[in-house]
Amino acid sequence: MILSETTTLFEVVRQLPHLLATLPIDDSSISVLAMLAGLVGGWTLTDWHKQLKAKRVKVERQRQQLRKPE
Repeated sequence: MILSETTTLFEVVRQLPHLLATLPIDDSSISVLAMLAGLVGGWTLTDWHKQLKAKRVKVERQRQQLRKPE
């Protein structure tokens, strides 16, 4: 797979099965794939946590604004 300046994410994802099929299945390649999956999973969980935290802050601000006029 050759990446150029015009390569889109869709093209990379579309070629991913072919790339994975060409990898030799041994302990080291499985370890690398597991590590990469863990990294991506960690980034995803961190991003979800940040989004939920921002949403909680926003909701709390709205509640405080509704209570203020008293």
